Amino acid sequence: MHEDSDSAGASGPERPADAVGGADQAGRREPPPDSGTPVAALVAPRSPADPGSRAVTVAGAATDIGRLRRVNEDGYLALAPAFIVVDGMGGHASGRAAARAALSALVPLAGSRVIDQSQVVDAVIAAGEAVSAIPSQAVNPPGATIAGAVLADLPEGCTWIVFNIGDSRVYLLRENLLSQLSHDHSQVQDLVDAGRLTRAEAHRDSRRNVVTRALGAGLDQAAYPELRLVPALAGDRILVCSDGLSDELDDDELATVLGSGLGAQRTAEMAVAAALEAGGHDNVTALVVDLPEQETL
Repeated sequence: MHEDSDSAGASGPERPADAVGGADQAGRREPPPDSGTPVAALVAPRSPADPGSRAVTVAGAATDIGRLRRVNEDGYLALAPAFIVVDGMGGHASGRAAARAALSALVPLAGSRVIDQSQVVDAVIAAGEAVSAIPSQAVNPPGATIAGAVLADLPEGCTWIVFNIGDSRVYLLRENLLSQLSHDHSQVQDLVDAGRLTRAEAHRDSRRNVVTRALGAGLDQAAYPELRLVPALAGDRILVCSDGLSDELDDDELATVLGSGLGAQRTAEMAVAAALEAGGHDNVTALVVDLPEQETL
């Protein structure tokens, strides 16, 4: 088992070697690289789900270093059909290296046509191998949690392939009802599954950051993700987030933010701001993806 949050005073701030991103289609620019920027960020606000799909997604993303951390070890990929958040762990340098390596391995999903869930599984396994290959003599080897949703063109129709390893999460807001699509790999989730904790108790439990599965982290196992296939419907709103968001906001609070009626980018910013207001104990990343009501899937 591994603790997926790091001591704020373990080391000084570290500048990233690089940050993918810059100006997006709306003309916004990410801030200059520093310890508060995400490890990597690739965003297209509006784009076809894949080269062979008629579905158009509208995405927005926001991230923050939080109120207690010195380094932002979160990273995200938001380019249709792939919407992914990675939360690095293992210490400042290790966590950033892990998130960077994982996202680099996942970039081939961006802009591709996904017609089988094996494409997603293979990409996540490659991300795990990339993290495990990072040279390290640290007591806590580089590792990361990951969660994402890929809009795939499967034989049964347009489908969200939802996946995760660790405690980063994927939620769906559909017809004003919020549901968690991912399943945490954590000590408290095991207790919830065994009926020994309620979801509300798990949300407050001091063990909630102890994960039982991760990319890398010295674990001698393939990084095979837990999958869930969900038929995509026009009007869907997906949230992919690091535990820095879900630890601060409960389901009712998340539903209020996601149901605010604002666009994807503004909603992502609002979610991160709410997490900071609630304490901001960790890096916070929110990635919001909309399938507009007028889409024909």
